[in-house]
Amino acid sequence: MHFRRAVFIYNPTSGRKRNKRERTVLRACNAMKPSVEKVHLARTSCQGEATRLAAKAVADGCDLVASCGGDGTINEAIRGMAGSDVPLLALPAGTANVLAEEVSFPVDPAKTAALLPSLVAVKVPLGRVRKRSVDESSRVFLLMCGVGVDADIVYHLNTRLKKYLGKGAYVLGSLEQFQKRKFQHFDVRINGEIHDCTFALISKSRRYAGKLIIASGAHLLARHFQVVLFHGETPLRYVGYLAQVATGTLDQFEGVTFHRTDCVELLPRSGGQVHIEVDGEYAGRLPATVETIPDALTLLLPREYVERRPSVLLRSEAVSSASRL
Repeated sequence: MHFRRAVFIYNPTSGRKRNKRERTVLRACNAMKPSVEKVHLARTSCQGEATRLAAKAVADGCDLVASCGGDGTINEAIRGMAGSDVPLLALPAGTANVLAEEVSFPVDPAKTAALLPSLVAVKVPLGRVRKRSVDESSRVFLLMCGVGVDADIVYHLNTRLKKYLGKGAYVLGSLEQFQKRKFQHFDVRINGEIHDCTFALISKSRRYAGKLIIASGAHLLARHFQVVLFHGETPLRYVGYLAQVATGTLDQFEGVTFHRTDCVELLPRSGGQVHIEVDGEYAGRLPATVETIPDALTLLLPREYVERRPSVLLRSEAVSSASRL
């Protein structure tokens, strides 16, 4: 696979050890050069800028966008190029790298960039969080949407702690939230049925928070979500959930239900504020509807991951051929 022009978007403050970020980016950029005639570096300076840079790259006729950072930076780039045929190369380098764990990318941008000649371009569905208010914009996601307990942690997360502690900031945020006596309930409508829960994971990824597997039936190329609902309301019950996740027996635990659908309606209870996160970034409050958008993004993936869904491989070959110049 060969490309003429690529834009390499990176977040200089993503993750820890930021003093090494520029050297890491240059190594990754050099690893791409055997497959790309020209690589332009585009550095973000504020939140949301990766979206603008990705959209500009598509409008300017680039035939490849590389986004280097955590899942949040990659999500920003996706928002700028969703609906286009330009492939995205996601290079893991931030605080959270669920995508890398999910598709078995090395957690090293240069090593992942060196895989470029062997990767397959595939049209993948995205998830979309649609708000009821016309004043609120929708949010797309590649990996997952979390509602309730985990989104509360993201909402209250101290951004300065995240900057300096990385994943440690999420741990501290979790401890703070777990001091509550009870978690907020809300309603989830799936296929016409209403379910009560305190945490809903609407996922296209098997992985959660790195190496944990919660939605074991999810796949990035599937046209549906796996929805995992947690019905417990106390921190003690969530300690039990975590133990079951760690031992791979969550599906045997009382108070957790699994569903498969392409549309989820999320409704708050009277007087309650329930938060939403997408790909680890805050995305507002309920009410909302979460739905799939078929073939919304062209993503570069390892062939081994794509072949777990053989029916998609033929389509991916067609996209791959169209991307070559």
